[in-house]
Amino acid sequence: MRAYKFLNEEFGLKSLRERRLKQSRIHELNDPFELVPYDLTDPDLRQAVLETRDDLAENRGLVCLSADWCDPVIWAHYSDKHYGLCLGFELPDITGDVENDESGRVSYVKKPLLFPSDFEDLPDLERFEIVRKVLFTKYKHWSYEKEIRIWAPLQNEADGHHFLEFDEKLRLVEVIMGARCKLPQPTITDALGSLAGEVKIMKARAAYNRFEMVEDVKSV
Repeated sequence: MRAYKFLNEEFGLKSLRERRLKQSRIHELNDPFELVPYDLTDPDLRQAVLETRDDLAENRGLVCLSADWCDPVIWAHYSDKHYGLCLGFELPDITGDVENDESGRVSYVKKPLLFPSDFEDLPDLERFEIVRKVLFTKYKHWSYEKEIRIWAPLQNEADGHHFLEFDEKLRLVEVIMGARCKLPQPTITDALGSLAGEVKIMKARAAYNRFEMVEDVKSV
């Protein structure tokens, strides 16, 4: 499964050189509804859900990616107005194993979900499915991101941050330079080091007949 990480020039090169992606903590994300997709009008439910969110966030973090690199809006928001980079990764396919699958596609909803009143009485598998909805549900206006997220234990701490390292479960296969990116290709090749021969480098441009970014085959 292919997934893409959008970064500005500085952090894009840093990720290539260090061969890792930063895990985001829940409180660092730009959506205040993260991990709370349910209607929390009831104060007891609200307290329980928020406490559960905080407990989950204590030892786990997110790497947020996209299923597509062609949307010009996501380039504008996450790759420094098309001056940055997009890193393409090959991930294991999502298996649907609700207990063990750390990766998942985000589902987008129009309004908060209703939390089942009989949650405590449900079979374990159904309870796990509800927890996965907490982890992989967002408001529909985020749908342009086509988000694929990796929800994993915090790893590899450095300077107060945590990182997922490139490996067979996070295998770098592409580097896409933004349409306004000024980096020379040799700079990216140098940052890739021994991975250079395994990774495709290409440049994006605006399509001529639709509102999408496409590969500029003449520039790289």
